[in-house]
Amino acid sequence: MPDRVGNVSRTRYEQLVAEAKELVAQVARAQFALGDKALEIEPMRPVGGSVAKGTDDLFTVEESLQMFADDIGWR
Repeated sequence: MPDRVGNVSRTRYEQLVAEAKELVAQVARAQFALGDKALEIEPMRPVGGSVAKGTDDLFTVEESLQMFADDIGWR
């Protein structure tokens, strides 16, 4: 087995892999946490929904989640 991978030693490569795995795990945890927050804003509804139509003070699901995404800087 080669002593180097790309421009780094095998040992450094293994360190980078371990660090990258932790970053991937952090991303997964963040995605679940964001989903939980989005579900608090817009909980799952039965088919057909339960929001009265034509009410000016209510957002659609898409509108409220788009606002949330915009406000947190998620594109």
